[in-house]
Amino acid sequence: MPYRLDVTQGDWPADELGKGVEGLLADSTVLSLATAGHELGPHANLAFYAFDADLVLYFVSERSTRHSLHLAEDARASATVHLPPPAYGEQLRGIQLTGRAGEAWGKQAEAALAAYRGRYPDFARDSAVREQFLAGRGAAALYRLQVEELTAVDEPRFGRRNYLRARVVR
Repeated sequence: MPYRLDVTQGDWPADELGKGVEGLLADSTVLSLATAGHELGPHANLAFYAFDADLVLYFVSERSTRHSLHLAEDARASATVHLPPPAYGEQLRGIQLTGRAGEAWGKQAEAALAAYRGRYPDFARDSAVREQFLAGRGAAALYRLQVEELTAVDEPRFGRRNYLRARVVR
């Protein structure tokens, strides 16, 4: 992992926390993204995502959506990823992520496309569609969320109600 975690809350080794975070990200496919804009106010949406070894999450969205308009105005964003618990209040597993998000361009778009196609092989199978995403043309775009801070709970791995917080250092 090219990043490292600086644990700011909780008593758990950073490398174990990183493995837990990556495991949670691998076990889910949908995130909830929260954004805010001056005129449009707060907003949350769902998106399929992929991630890479540098703890950057990627998603695809139309540029006209409320959250995309927000990100064009203010790159700050938060997201959650969670897995359904087997019973109410038991075996909670999830992550709260905060960072900066926006359209991926150039090398970032290439990384986004590689991560997204790695997770969803049928995505942009057509070469013209891939080129459209890489060139930034069309109604939809590749987006990236570079995680700066996170809070994780993984009760099976880290114990009951053990909320671990960390900064991401690159």
